[in-house]
Amino acid sequence: MAALGGSSVVLQVQATFSKGLPHRCRDLDDIIRTTSIKELRHALPYIIENMFGFGNESGWGIDKIDKHNHPQEFECLRRFLAPDSRLLNLIYRLQGEIYLSYEFPFKYLPAPTRQMIEEGLMPVFLVNKIQSQGLTGQTFLSLSAFEYFLFHLAYCLVNPAHSSPTWANLYDYLYPNIIDSYIGYYLPLDNKTIPPMPNVPSPVRSPVSHYTVPSSYNSHSVSPSTTPPRHRTRPSLFKSGFIAVQKPHVQGSPVLDHSEAETWRSETLLQVLAEFWLNQNPVDTEKTSFPHASFDSYMPSLNQVKMVRLLVKYLHFFTNSAPNVITSPYQTAIHPPMEEFKRTAVPQILQKKMYNFLGYAFERWPLDSSFRMVLETWLSYIQPWRYTEPNQYYQSKDPHRPDPTDLRDKRVDDRWCQFIEDNLLFYTVMFQHFLPRVFRLDLSSPQCAYMLYRVTKVLCLPNLAEMIFRGESWSYRATRMPMSDLGASYLSSDHLPPHLLPSLPPHLADLEAPGFQYVPLFGERMHSQIGELIHQLILAREAIATQQATPKPRRRGFGAWLASIFFDSNRYSEINDTKKLLLHLNQSLKNLSEIFKITLPDDLQDMTLPTDVSLQNSLLTEPTTPDCIETNHGPVLTEHGKYQVVNGMRKFDITYQGDPDLQPIRSFENATLVRILHQFCSFINCQFCGQINSLYCRQDLVGRMAEVYLAPPLRPHHMLKSPTSKTTAEALRQPRLSLRFLASYQTLIYLGILYIFLRLWLGAGPVEFLLINICVCLLYAFLKAVMRPRSVVPL
Repeated sequence: MAALGGSSVVLQVQATFSKGLPHRCRDLDDIIRTTSIKELRHALPYIIENMFGFGNESGWGIDKIDKHNHPQEFECLRRFLAPDSRLLNLIYRLQGEIYLSYEFPFKYLPAPTRQMIEEGLMPVFLVNKIQSQGLTGQTFLSLSAFEYFLFHLAYCLVNPAHSSPTWANLYDYLYPNIIDSYIGYYLPLDNKTIPPMPNVPSPVRSPVSHYTVPSSYNSHSVSPSTTPPRHRTRPSLFKSGFIAVQKPHVQGSPVLDHSEAETWRSETLLQVLAEFWLNQNPVDTEKTSFPHASFDSYMPSLNQVKMVRLLVKYLHFFTNSAPNVITSPYQTAIHPPMEEFKRTAVPQILQKKMYNFLGYAFERWPLDSSFRMVLETWLSYIQPWRYTEPNQYYQSKDPHRPDPTDLRDKRVDDRWCQFIEDNLLFYTVMFQHFLPRVFRLDLSSPQCAYMLYRVTKVLCLPNLAEMIFRGESWSYRATRMPMSDLGASYLSSDHLPPHLLPSLPPHLADLEAPGFQYVPLFGERMHSQIGELIHQLILAREAIATQQATPKPRRRGFGAWLASIFFDSNRYSEINDTKKLLLHLNQSLKNLSEIFKITLPDDLQDMTLPTDVSLQNSLLTEPTTPDCIETNHGPVLTEHGKYQVVNGMRKFDITYQGDPDLQPIRSFENATLVRILHQFCSFINCQFCGQINSLYCRQDLVGRMAEVYLAPPLRPHHMLKSPTSKTTAEALRQPRLSLRFLASYQTLIYLGILYIFLRLWLGAGPVEFLLINICVCLLYAFLKAVMRPRSVVPL
């Protein structure tokens, strides 16, 4: 950190910290606008450290502020931290002072980076940045203003002192919105250049855009610089000596042209985010192929995984926005600076850290349904073809809109073969590390079965398995074995002699530890494991069939009546969950057999369903709906589908798919009471929407009790196809109060009988009757919350 004087500007800045966030942002904005750069350089560390929270400080709660409960604070901070705000303009101007640097403590670097530096292996992007104070001996990093800001921004997410709530919808919270605005600004999707910084000299050339072969830190390491820091120009984030300049007319020159000079901010942002978000895993490369918790224990939070997935998806859009970008990143070619960066960003900055991050999560993540977010992050990385149109990214910000690429399974184009070969281990080794988790899961659980279904669905995409097999064929080409000698089966590789076993090419071997032995995905060993998995799936199907065929005894008495009031709807949801569970298990069996060319037993060829008649009718392999095409406006009948409808061969299932509280009034409901209760609930939900949302999202016992009686928000993939206003659709995505069940004649009769009984037995009046019902409901919610674990927030 630069030497800080006791200037009046610093005192003014500190005085704003005691005010509310809106006033604080406004006062700081005025101070930045009216104060000279010379005075503001000393105040910047106070603003950044106090804002993001450092050490044990919580900061301004940027990771906790959401737009529903704190709309004013959300909007003020969003404007204050915007890429074109006065604060960022101040940072840009301070960036131009090449002798100005700020201190970032060494102890807050990721554990693997600290270990490497302590062992004398200096990461490339930290060369000449490590310094120590002579008297105290404390080690710190000397950073420029922009780097200092980004280090604090990225560290805020992984700071162990911060206990932020789990983000149900990323774009409801401030921190994800800030990150999204930065990556959208510094990594543009529209092939535009980044707006230039005001009066900032060109930095040294970055290595990311100009070297062609990615390497690990260990293969390019140097010792810390011993040059006196006060006589040294403030270094850039990247080492200039590691540059392989491709343009002859600029080779050896530290000054870049305008377009090249602006790409360094994009590289800096991505490098810092990858370092803090993906490189937190402890490293022990001698014991296991993936990082091992040998000296430090760290488990990424669910919010961190969500942000990593957001970054992965955006980088795919960013990479695919460059023309003719589907080429090998390991071949030398000359491109414009931003296009070159798009081509090299993923393989040279993200790939290795992402591989270690996913491998560590696959090995260490708890065996529960929260692993699905890790799984979706992996599936997002290995499916770049889903993220080719930039408009899809902006549409994906709407949680109510399903991903259009999920509407149908398209054939994977051959132009993605190069990406699959360059990232082969993400498809093969990562799947092999996923299998042990599957064997430890209860596949009769809907969440676990769905995770397996998602993986098999992706790997079963048309042409994908063939391209993975072709990607593995380099090992045979390396041994100069003709493909005809291997036969037509995928399963021939394990018959090779030991000296001809597959070996990884250098750019893939760099992802793994020395001595790693690659196991082909389509080899005999994997064939045996898939056979065991299929057997486990069959046992799960049989267990579900047995459970459904066993009649449940009917309960009687007051407890059964009370349960019938609240669980009638749950019974139908359980039936639907069982249908989906069996469908996912059946489809997983089918997908595995297609991917690995395994013939299922004869009794499974037709995917025979359980003996329960209702389940058979809903899961028949023969479709019951007419032939149609899914569009953004819903299903559209084909000519053949019109023929089926006209002749009565097939028909659509007519179901209500709008607001559940506005379903047509049924014969067993009181129409007047339905309308009154709906108006009452609408008033409560409108006036107290923020409080209801906070109550529902609480992670303690009170939050679980609220889940019992509050209607859950609709799932993001649930589409409201019936006519519904935009305001109503937004409200349905939030937890809400729904009392329509009280309008049922059956409920009214039971309550009347209960009132008469309490009146005759205890002499209870209307007030006492109401209090007794409230106490019973609270007791029931307490018992249910204690006995039932917290449900997972929808993705």
